[in-house]
Amino acid sequence: MKLLYINVVLLLLSVFIFRCDGSSNPNLALFALETKSPPGIEFSAVVGDSHATCGEDISGHGDSHSSSVTIQHVAGVMPIGLKDLRFYVSGFELVDQDDNIITLDVPNTGVWQYSGVALLDFENGKGSCSGTTETNNLVQATVENKTYKTLRFTLGIPETLNHIDYSVAPSPLNISGLAWGWTMGYRFFVGEFLSNDPVAVGNAAVLHIGSAGCTEPTPGNYSCTNSNRTVIELTPVDGFNPFTQKVQFDLKKAFTGWNISTGSMSCHSMGAMDSNCSAVYPNFGLDYSTGNAGSTAQTVFGIVSK
Repeated sequence: MKLLYINVVLLLLSVFIFRCDGSSNPNLALFALETKSPPGIEFSAVVGDSHATCGEDISGHGDSHSSSVTIQHVAGVMPIGLKDLRFYVSGFELVDQDDNIITLDVPNTGVWQYSGVALLDFENGKGSCSGTTETNNLVQATVENKTYKTLRFTLGIPETLNHIDYSVAPSPLNISGLAWGWTMGYRFFVGEFLSNDPVAVGNAAVLHIGSAGCTEPTPGNYSCTNSNRTVIELTPVDGFNPFTQKVQFDLKKAFTGWNISTGSMSCHSMGAMDSNCSAVYPNFGLDYSTGNAGSTAQTVFGIVSK
């Protein structure tokens, strides 16, 4: 119904855009193009029941606690301020009702997508957020208006692109804040927030996921012991229709297992020296010791209505 409505509107607009002499009004033509959203897979970001937004306190995302219970991070009732939330996704597949696997073509867009990789950016540089004003919540791709059994994608950048030089790489692989100089690789996921609670103000949570144990045995040839790429597979009971549903990321679920009420916590995917990682990696479906799929299913991504 939504697609039908858009097409009807565009048809009506075309009547007014083109004059009787065959000429057109460029302003109306531009308006008509903007009324049709580009197809693809839409994402959103929340913190429990609250939107993940910059420049304001994020609260109302925890369960009720008595005064005798230690106030925790986003798994509790602590008001927080978002600092950063960006991540790379790739390898998109849809599984239809006949179990056919459709590999999505994620085209180069010049800004947010390159070589099958898309950057999703939910911070806008306001308040405590430290990134840029531009945001992106859409992976542009050609999709059909129908219900699929499964949506599958990878949180991360393929190994073939993971060790290129970001300073000369095309967008969105040219962002210094998402590159790791010490592994010549990328941060696949960056999530950061600050406590705005009076008793723990300024305490921070920093989670950076990327390949670890990377070495360069010969110039230009890298090898990583821990891939730390997680394949997200979403199979809702009623299926997934990209025209009516979207993928939701929950920051609260991503940080379940950490408590920053008494101090800051961080994870930079650096092996044994980064013991805090082992508490939150399972939230993404990863085993921290191996960097492969773990025994626990991921909980951070889900399917919701648009």
